[in-house]
Amino acid sequence: MKQFLTVLIALALFGLMACEGPAGPAGAKGDTGTAGQNAGFVYFDGFKDSLKCAACHNPETDTTYYIAGKALEWEESTHGSGTAWEENRSSCAECHTTEGFMLKQAGKTVTDIPDATPPGCFACHSPHSKGDFSLRTIAPVTLASNITGVAATTFDLGKGNLCVACHHPRTVSPMPDPTKTASTDTIKITNNRWYAHYGVQGQILTGAGAFQFTDAAAYGKTTAHSSGVVATEGCTACHMQNFSPANAFGGKIGAHTMEMRYTPEGASTSVLLVEGCMKCHSSITKKTSGSYSNIDDFNYNGKKAAFDANMDTLKTLLVAKGWINTSDGIVATTASPLVIIPASRAGALFNYMLLLHDGSKGIHNPAYANDILRASIAEIRK
Repeated sequence: MKQFLTVLIALALFGLMACEGPAGPAGAKGDTGTAGQNAGFVYFDGFKDSLKCAACHNPETDTTYYIAGKALEWEESTHGSGTAWEENRSSCAECHTTEGFMLKQAGKTVTDIPDATPPGCFACHSPHSKGDFSLRTIAPVTLASNITGVAATTFDLGKGNLCVACHHPRTVSPMPDPTKTASTDTIKITNNRWYAHYGVQGQILTGAGAFQFTDAAAYGKTTAHSSGVVATEGCTACHMQNFSPANAFGGKIGAHTMEMRYTPEGASTSVLLVEGCMKCHSSITKKTSGSYSNIDDFNYNGKKAAFDANMDTLKTLLVAKGWINTSDGIVATTASPLVIIPASRAGALFNYMLLLHDGSKGIHNPAYANDILRASIAEIRK
């Protein structure tokens, strides 16, 4: 009997559902809800019609794109492990966060980014909308000049354009002026961050951005570092090579770590990624011991040693003049404004900061870097 009643009730309920009448008129519009925590981020790439999720999102190991492995490599990079992504306010987010970069490249207004993430996979790629891992952009980049009377330049080195979309200078105020050479010409610096920021790699690589003294010879350039394979691969030609043998330091050097150096645990010397160098510098050979590779700190033909010596000399001169602090090496404006007379001499300080923040220790453009230093040293010693 119980079974019969259960079946009867189930049939009755089914009948009620099956015989539901037409929907009534829509009710009044409800109140506007509270904006979500990430409401400031208003851009989404969207999905390609032919996209197949399982091409990337599959169980265990992806042997098509190796996404999991590349993600682990990225976690070892400065992009993944650094703290610069904390700069998530609207004025910085376009380069310091994935979300801000996406907004910028989409032509949207860059807002403050709540719960920002560091420059990662979706900064460089748009796999869901493109259906592949091609780069988000390789458009040429205009590099603004921070020198009075000097025009902007264009960076156009293939895949490297994506990198330089962020690795480019910010504005400097007041701008140094090469023509202000009189004893009455003064520049007053009130900001201890009087430099073109840390993203000057694009300028140094192509030989632009430095202060040129009017009585100094034009700076030379290591043109091989912006031609040949670098002309199409850009920064990736060196920074994203795969270490050989690939199984020696997988995930710790090159590729998506973008690191040129790795010091194994317990080792006293670094492993250096010279594969990129060897594409052009055939005389560079890997000195191997087992799977390790060591050359003298990328000191090809003594160029880096010369750079180090010149930087030390210029720093000593700037410290002696009180233009940079002894303790931290930043522009000395803490106690009072830094006044430099004649104003053109501030170019030596500008050049020091430019090369310091490039971070390559001259390797990006050795001829350019060393000429800049020699001219700046000569200027200070007048």
